Amino acid sequence: MGIEDIDESILNLWEDFRNRNIRDRVLSCAGALADRDFSVLPVPTISEANRSIVGRISRHMKVYYWETLYLEELGILETLKARGNRVKGVAQSCGYLWSTKKTPQMPRGSVFMSTVCAVTMDGVLVKIQPEGVPIFQHGAGPELVIVVAGVNSIVDQVEDGFRRAKDTCIPLCAKRFGVKLPCVKPEHCVECAEPPPVCVVNTVVTRKPVKPDILVVLIGEYLGR
Repeated sequence: MGIEDIDESILNLWEDFRNRNIRDRVLSCAGALADRDFSVLPVPTISEANRSIVGRISRHMKVYYWETLYLEELGILETLKARGNRVKGVAQSCGYLWSTKKTPQMPRGSVFMSTVCAVTMDGVLVKIQPEGVPIFQHGAGPELVIVVAGVNSIVDQVEDGFRRAKDTCIPLCAKRFGVKLPCVKPEHCVECAEPPPVCVVNTVVTRKPVKPDILVVLIGEYLGR
């Protein structure tokens, strides 16, 4: 698999895209993701991403999500609600950590939507994992996981992804949830030890697992930071 295996109608969306550097970066990353067996949807604009994602989710599917600025900017949750999908968030802040009110048992046939801190140019997903949402549970779990990433989330190497996660994703997410972490005020990692940092558990997905299907939506625009 590779970029040649991505639907031609999707690739045609990039024909009039003016920024050649962004186009080449997104499509090259998309090809690497496809080589690792991920489903991938490289689109030039936020509006096209919204339209394409809705086309992948049927009306009867229940959609769970981890609250992120990316999904808010995309407007996808409101779109899904308006057409009748049941949409449920799974996150809340608890003290200085993120948690869920109760570990959500996502039924078969559901969808989980989130984002990743970074996607490497060779097709690896990097995500700091404070939420503890069990999307890979045996015998259950969502049918489809959709992760959304803007062009600013594409990095060269895994190490760059870890740094982006610590310097950008965690401070912004902590601020969003009102979690008092030392990195919030300076808006970058300060290598804290107290309270226990939430960035010590890192998820690196190097290839699509057997289940669930993972759809990576790459967008040729900046989302969040």
